[in-house]
Amino acid sequence: MKNTTLGDAPQPCSSTLAQQVYEELHQRILDGRLPAGADVPDSVIAKQMGVSRAPVRDACNMLVQAGLLTKRLNYPYQVRRWAQKDLGELNLIRWGYESAAVRHLVQTDQPLEGVEQALAGMDAALERRDAAMSFRADLDFHFALVASAGFPELTRLHRLIGERILLMPLPDNLPPYLLEQQRPWHQEILDVLAESRRSADPGPIISCLSRHMLAYRVVPQEGHSDWSSPGPLPQS
Repeated sequence: MKNTTLGDAPQPCSSTLAQQVYEELHQRILDGRLPAGADVPDSVIAKQMGVSRAPVRDACNMLVQAGLLTKRLNYPYQVRRWAQKDLGELNLIRWGYESAAVRHLVQTDQPLEGVEQALAGMDAALERRDAAMSFRADLDFHFALVASAGFPELTRLHRLIGERILLMPLPDNLPPYLLEQQRPWHQEILDVLAESRRSADPGPIISCLSRHMLAYRVVPQEGHSDWSSPGPLPQS
């Protein structure tokens, strides 16, 4: 970010600077340049970006509210660590948002934008045997699905929850079939959504999402390493 002087163009207002810093730090967190647990000293960030500490603190406080940073008295901001034990609750919240989105999609002919790119990302992740890339493509698919409903606030709230999941460390005991099944599971969501649209009945897609998000994404708790492969969809 360019640091201006009195002879340059006028500086943006503090709120604009804070938003710019927010967007930069937000991206660093999501792409892993600021990993979970990393310190985010406002003085260092201010120097890097050529701004004062005030907009950096404002941006960091916004990221605290978004659940991506934490702050303790007399300590620097820190990228939040979300634990696997939080996954069930976060997915329950995501399921609520996604259920609302697909109910609307069933009633409209709005196109689904971005889901095919996410499926392609799953294919690329499988080829590279890259679990982190696969799970990012998984979330991108769900982000795209909700965004396709066309409700900005619903999209924003859903993404906030998904971004918290991105900060979770992947378990060491991921079974091989997960990488191989990512695309088929998500293609199933699209197929069932198409069926629900044809019949104007949201029941099948709600059932599919429930099973996908509240069963597929359950990670074994500490001390338990058993994973079970999901079975067929329940018949309506």
